[in-house]
Amino acid sequence: MRYFLLAAAALLPFRPVVAQEANQNEAQAVTEIARCMAQGLPENWVSAQMFVELERPGESTGAVRYLVARKDAEDRLEPFTPCDTDLPASILVGLRGMQPADRQGWTSARLVVARDGSFRLNYDFPK
Repeated sequence: MRYFLLAAAALLPFRPVVAQEANQNEAQAVTEIARCMAQGLPENWVSAQMFVELERPGESTGAVRYLVARKDAEDRLEPFTPCDTDLPASILVGLRGMQPADRQGWTSARLVVARDGSFRLNYDFPK
């Protein structure tokens, strides 16, 4: 099962995110994560991605990867380093406690932020 969030916000300069399905806590978390991610992005970026993988639902630590797609090379993702490699993932994992009970059991999350400030946040749940 997946959960999908969409929102539009200007990534630079940062403004509060107004989300279609995200609650205020989720919108604020994504804004904080995007701020940190933006600090490590190259000038010609078009989208930035963060993947968080947990071994089991409820885990507080796991693996995280940060990838960027550049203009004219969107199909070749390359690693980048945000302002802090642990902070964005910690924000997302910390958000779990504020989510409804049926959404707290995710084992992976993928955040994709586009240059125009729109984002997608997908959660994967165990079957």
